[in-house]
Amino acid sequence: MTTTVLDRPLVGTADPWQQVLRHRGPLLRVLGGPGTGKSRLAIDVVVDRVERGELRADRCLVLAPSRLAAARMRDAVTARLGTTTREPLARTVASLGFGILRRLAIRDDLPTPVLLSGPEQDVVLRDLLAGHRLEPGSGPTWPHELADALVTNGFRAELRDLLMRAVEHGLDGAALAELGREVGRPEWIAAGAVLEEYDQVTALSRPGAYDPAWIVTAAADALTDDPDLIEEVAALIGLIVVDDAQELTTPSARLLDVLARAGIDVLLVGDPDAAVQTFRGADPAFLGRQWRSLPGGAEAPTVRLTQGFRLPETIAGAAARVVDLVGTSAGARHRGAPPAQPGGAVEAHVFRSAAAEAGFVADCFRRAHLLDGIPWSQLAVVVRGQARAATIRRVLAAARVPVAEAASVVALRDAEAVRPLLTLLQIALAAVPDELSRGSKQFTRAAEKAAGEQEEGVDVSALLTPEAAVDLLTSPYGGCDAVTLRRLRRGLRRDALARQPARPRDRRTRATPAVRLRGRRCTANRRDAERRHLPPAATTDRRGRGCSLGTVVERQGR
Repeated sequence: MTTTVLDRPLVGTADPWQQVLRHRGPLLRVLGGPGTGKSRLAIDVVVDRVERGELRADRCLVLAPSRLAAARMRDAVTARLGTTTREPLARTVASLGFGILRRLAIRDDLPTPVLLSGPEQDVVLRDLLAGHRLEPGSGPTWPHELADALVTNGFRAELRDLLMRAVEHGLDGAALAELGREVGRPEWIAAGAVLEEYDQVTALSRPGAYDPAWIVTAAADALTDDPDLIEEVAALIGLIVVDDAQELTTPSARLLDVLARAGIDVLLVGDPDAAVQTFRGADPAFLGRQWRSLPGGAEAPTVRLTQGFRLPETIAGAAARVVDLVGTSAGARHRGAPPAQPGGAVEAHVFRSAAAEAGFVADCFRRAHLLDGIPWSQLAVVVRGQARAATIRRVLAAARVPVAEAASVVALRDAEAVRPLLTLLQIALAAVPDELSRGSKQFTRAAEKAAGEQEEGVDVSALLTPEAAVDLLTSPYGGCDAVTLRRLRRGLRRDALARQPARPRDRRTRATPAVRLRGRRCTANRRDAERRHLPPAATTDRRGRGCSLGTVVERQGR
């Protein structure tokens, strides 16, 4: 779904549009390229059925691939109908599955279903892997090449994705391990053991808890095993319109099949070539070829939208020349929709650096807004990756161009403001773990005791890695930029060299022995910080002593 299609009225509606509105039957597939009004058509179908009196508004349901898309569709349908309903008019497939399980739990007096969030799953996996490290032999044997990755957040994220994809396809721990042995994937064998332990832990600690990947399969199983439940759901829903149907996963397609067999009409709207959720299990082949496995699929027609409403003629032509080189999942007849308006311009520019490119983009935006009167909300930059996005964003902000970023997909623990704070708390807990649970006064005394022990030679840098120290210094709490960090390193290096006998320096390795700062002031103290514009908090503690992070920063190198 795209907001540009929803917000823009459609003019010159072609005959395929009326074919979809007039269709009555168990199944219909609608294909269309980008900008052909697919999401707007999905809304029009619901509004048309309600205005004709064929269905009540709360018996129509629009399924969207994400919560944000579902919220936009729900607002759009509600605004068009001008009424309220008891049930959501648009939701995700996982939300629909959760609602089915909740209805079953209320009817049979079962534990209330609870959806495990991604962070909760990550915490469970983190604790399991940490327990395996503390008790060698208690966990599975991972391949040797993964040994260094077991402690990283990236490994846990990849492991969680693997387990969720296995759960989506109905595999338990034993089945995943057996599949790993069949295909020669030892990491799958180890992941199968983790999945089995994960299921046991979540079942004991959170009765009624469901993973996002399992909730849709559980709902389909419940409907299949309970004829009374499927009758209740069929009485509540008369029409399901699936927007962006190319994002359906295998469990979602199965749930849709179960609902269609109960007599619920299904309308599939999408573009098999535009799937973006395949890394989360989406299977565009369902909309491309396998959709005929649904009830009535053998005789169900396909309608192709042949009119574009988004791109002007020149831009649409340039895009078409590129699209022609890309393969297709369902034939190319839904591509190449003619544009609705003439005009547009396409230019190509080559620059020597990313900064020069970003400056040119900022200049174009300012000219378009100030001279041509184009609103900021209608200007957009498409970049290849997050690294380039950061440069573009920084340059646009410096040029006083307002920037609205897309919704972040970064986990909360990895956010720029949260990550260093968690690191500081972990250091504090590692320094005084026992006294923390005895109250704030005891914790204060324990912290002062730990500070006193530091003067006796306790190496605080042992609690930090070089990367973590630099991350703390350059975080919002440390306040160092690249120049400040370099000055701090130079000051610490001079202090380290002054405290040891002179020796030839190895220029090949650039190695400088790090020293332990036992409460003595180094050259990067508070007064030197003020003179060199260094943040005092990054170089001295609350008693004015030299910062113990210097040992770690020194190891990080210049």
